[in-house]
Amino acid sequence: MTTSNGNAPQVANNGGTSKPFKIFIGYDPREDVAYEVCRHSILKRTSIPVEIIPIVQSDLRQKGLYWRQRDQFESTEFSFSRFLTPYLANYEGWAMFVDCDFLYLADIKELKELVDDKYAVMCVHHDYSPKEKTKMDGAVQTVYPRKNWSSMVLYNCGSVA
Repeated sequence: MTTSNGNAPQVANNGGTSKPFKIFIGYDPREDVAYEVCRHSILKRTSIPVEIIPIVQSDLRQKGLYWRQRDQFESTEFSFSRFLTPYLANYEGWAMFVDCDFLYLADIKELKELVDDKYAVMCVHHDYSPKEKTKMDGAVQTVYPRKNWSSMVLYNCGSVA
């Protein structure tokens, strides 16, 4: 997959011999700069091998992997395509999905060390009720349980749960 500016998945090895930790970042052409900042912040601080793969909806459509029509509740192109992460990781090992507006200030290794094979999915559980009525580009802010839980998810892609 490539972004609108031609970026392909990027692997940072940093001297490691293990398989890279796959990190899928949601990509929306309207947020290209945010994607680039997120990607750079991970690569700058990582001490483990990582492979960063943008989830680009147009690429998924071209490959026949995504055909859902966009609706009023989707504020980004990756609102639903994020859930393809285990498939895109070939149902192997652990992989992470993250929204493109994240900024990493520490080594991604610290997050990867939290993975626990007894779970199929790991995310931060928090109670969040937005006060704003609109969000990015004037989209309606929808309030629902577990809001933002899927903004950063660790997937045990080989889990049968």
